[in-house]
Amino acid sequence: MMRLSVEHKTGFHYDSSVRSSYNEARMTPISSPTQSVWSSALTVDPTPWSYTYSDYWGTWVHTFEVHDPHRAMTVVASSVVETRDDNNPWDTSGDAQSGDLTLAELAEPGVRAIWAEMLTLSERTSPPDELAELARTASTGSSVRGTVLAISRQIRERVKYETGSTRVQSTATDAWEGRNGVCQDFSHLVIGALRSVGIPTRYVSGYLHPHGSQAQVGQAVMAESHSWVEFWSGTDWVGFDPTSGHRPGEHYVRVGHGRDYDDIAPLRGTYAGGGSELFVTVTMTRLG
Repeated sequence: MMRLSVEHKTGFHYDSSVRSSYNEARMTPISSPTQSVWSSALTVDPTPWSYTYSDYWGTWVHTFEVHDPHRAMTVVASSVVETRDDNNPWDTSGDAQSGDLTLAELAEPGVRAIWAEMLTLSERTSPPDELAELARTASTGSSVRGTVLAISRQIRERVKYETGSTRVQSTATDAWEGRNGVCQDFSHLVIGALRSVGIPTRYVSGYLHPHGSQAQVGQAVMAESHSWVEFWSGTDWVGFDPTSGHRPGEHYVRVGHGRDYDDIAPLRGTYAGGGSELFVTVTMTRLG
């Protein structure tokens, strides 16, 4: 069990005075069976009109409008979260577990109808033909969990993690063709590959403490936003981090999920003015 403080600061510096801006932020962690939110707050400078709601996927969304002229906008999301490991190391073997459906059972029309949204291939997630063929080969005779591990391994063997190699708008095809990417790209690649063989999969957004279980109590460290995936096993959604090749642990903080990055972008909006420059910092501190 870990108790973590997270401060996510982001926003824009503008080239000229901005007359108005309209934004929405998805930066607030949610409670789940392995995560309890002790406190959370989101502040915006300049002070805006704001409204908070839970979206279709269950993610907290803060919408806000700033109508006073401004040269910068800063959004700070602060939270304290207690996380717990589910103590189910399925990722060491990939063996089927009680309640898991087979790939053939996942292909039944009733299952596909229920999870159609998490089986649809978008522009973000559509796998190139080569990757789709690798996924088909990897899924032959495997359990759902074994298929997830095999496909993820195939991708990690061919795609290099490289900061700055892709853009936030990049697709799975972009990352595959360049053979490099970041966590967002690894998530999109695995989502597309798993969906192509009939496994419902969703995109998860959150934070990752870089020191893992070795994090020192009271030490603030620079961290980052992170993404991973969850696949439907037959009884539950099961988390897996394709960037590192293992299931999420207690040093992961979950914000929410969607079909792909576009459903769960931390900050998006529009404004009336000139050019802008985005800035982002994430600081995490283990409290206990």
